[in-house]
Amino acid sequence: MSSNRTPTNDEFYINYAAVPSSYRRFLIKFISLLVLGVIAFALILPKVHNQFNTGKIHGAVELEGLLVAEPVPQLIVPRPGDVTSSVPFSRYLLSGPGKTSPKPPVLEQIGKWVKLKGTLVSRNQLSVIAARSAEAIAPPDNVTINPNAGTSLGEYSLIGEILDSKCYPGVMKPGQTKTHRACAIRCISGGVPAVFRVENNRNDVMYFLLADEQGKAVNDRILNFVADPIQITGKVIQYDDMFVIQADPSGYERV
Repeated sequence: MSSNRTPTNDEFYINYAAVPSSYRRFLIKFISLLVLGVIAFALILPKVHNQFNTGKIHGAVELEGLLVAEPVPQLIVPRPGDVTSSVPFSRYLLSGPGKTSPKPPVLEQIGKWVKLKGTLVSRNQLSVIAARSAEAIAPPDNVTINPNAGTSLGEYSLIGEILDSKCYPGVMKPGQTKTHRACAIRCISGGVPAVFRVENNRNDVMYFLLADEQGKAVNDRILNFVADPIQITGKVIQYDDMFVIQADPSGYERV
């Protein structure tokens, strides 16, 4: 019995022969759409995902100021212009180049007026310098700094999250919450200043440097609280543009 049906030539891919034309057309369309999709994803997602932050690495800086140690290493820098204002100085937290405190050659200059070189990282009001070097210089004649002269603002109970002051304002995304816990613990245990991030119902954010009741650093005593929502009750003190909350870490409470 014969058939008048014309046999079809179904294309079939084998790896040692040329790719059939229909396969090539499909792959060209598919790869083009895939590339466009990846580009669109990269452009759109940061705008709708609230964990992508506005932190920025500003690059190398060179600042002159007083280097102090308590509660964590920091550089006090006179603000340009009218230094008789209520906040005449800026305070920059200091870390090392990695997940550490500043290196010994920098810390040896504590208490001196220095020219400090490093990389500035900031987000909102939070700024930290990854210090590379500090050179002792003569202090200016017209500037007097009392690093311990703070203004007590009273006792407060604040709810927020402990995070490290380097990754959070920098390139780490999100840099907070439990997804960043391991990295934050490593930074804080290495000597990077720990900060307390507090946000009110209007989405206003403030950062508080953490200290104990004697004004000392608490890094090694708070690691089990990092990245959890907690409540801290303590005395808030303002030092220029920096706020410190002093409280015994044993009194921190999870909420």
